[in-house]
Amino acid sequence: MKKIILFSVCLFLFINLFSQTGSITNIQVEQRSDGSGLVDVYFDLNGSEDAYFMNLRVSFDAGSTYYHLSGSSMSGDTGPLSPGNNKHIVWDPMQDHPNRYSPATKLKIIAYIQESMNPCPGAATVTDYDGNTYNTILIGNQCWMKENLNTTRDATGNNITRYCYNNDNDWCEFYGGLYTWATVMNGTGSSNGNPSGVQGICPDGWHVPSDAEWTELTDYLINTYVDINSNNVGNKLKSCRQVSSPLGGDCNTSGHPRWNSHGTHYGTNDFGFSALPGGYRNSNGTFHYLGTNGYWWSSAESSSTTAWRRNMDYSNGGVSRTNNYKTYGFSVRCLRD
Repeated sequence: MKKIILFSVCLFLFINLFSQTGSITNIQVEQRSDGSGLVDVYFDLNGSEDAYFMNLRVSFDAGSTYYHLSGSSMSGDTGPLSPGNNKHIVWDPMQDHPNRYSPATKLKIIAYIQESMNPCPGAATVTDYDGNTYNTILIGNQCWMKENLNTTRDATGNNITRYCYNNDNDWCEFYGGLYTWATVMNGTGSSNGNPSGVQGICPDGWHVPSDAEWTELTDYLINTYVDINSNNVGNKLKSCRQVSSPLGGDCNTSGHPRWNSHGTHYGTNDFGFSALPGGYRNSNGTFHYLGTNGYWWSSAESSSTTAWRRNMDYSNGGVSRTNNYKTYGFSVRCLRD
């Protein structure tokens, strides 16, 4: 549910309410008139859990382009937040974006409970046959692996073919393995069900996501969050680790794993999906696009020789859907059954 509340001084606050976890109510927002430029946000937090994280974003011209606010420049109850009344956050936009803000700026702020940065209930991690342990993330009703699969054996211990970028095992440690579609499916036929029902090379209790399940992920984010659309949903899912990331801190890094630098697009990892650009292996054995593109198989074929996959590109904010030859080597994310 989305409510739009209008305030004076051209200040707008958009609130997304999530009934399954909690809600933000009784919002009051004030821009201080003392010349400091500080913004005060008062609200009540209602819910049944012990703690919540509040996510704030701002548009400086009241438009549709939003910037994620850094918690380091906010004071008060920034999170984790416990339910109760009279919560208060003080935000200094001059500290976050000095070149974009003045006290007369027309602001639009989005605030919502960040309920999906949590691991999957009862399955914070999952371990494959090789002993690799993967963190998990809950997004909507889907429980995803937070990292790309990197196994050399299926769930019963049978050896499978895993390719590492440029045939260097170190790249598998950073970005996971690359697998042909036949290897991923592990003898199972095509499925576009939701759930797919295809365990493939995923651990027991997990499965290869179908094309429909990939669509569920992006549709959930686009339909739930007012500032997410088809042109930026990929940036929300990408790891924030990037060369020259404007987010700074640990996000700004040249160490692998990370995305290559880009002047416009950068990952914010708002939901913990942490997508990374592992590149791909061509059918002829050559490797391409490490650091700039990530490709992930689905369990659904589009023809006898091709299957559907998803792609995130460092120079584009969306998530593209297309088909490729089944003999290409792409990354794999598994979904919990």
